Amino acid sequence: MWVIVIFMFVALDAENDALTVTHLHGVPLEFDNAEDCYAHVGENIDGLKALANEHYRDTAIKQIDCFRKPTEI
Repeated sequence: MWVIVIFMFVALDAENDALTVTHLHGVPLEFDNAEDCYAHVGENIDGLKALANEHYRDTAIKQIDCFRKPTEI
């Protein structure tokens, strides 16, 4: 499975500089492959930017990317 991760430009001493997008309207947001994930990013870029702004006020987005979801142990 693939997930969306939004990386932010934050201070070097910041504890967290990324936001993993886990849900959309209460439903888990995961993709079977990278192509579907990137298609979703492209179609929903404004919503992803708004989500990042909710969590990181006045911080610029560095990158929005798709990654394989780590397998749970």
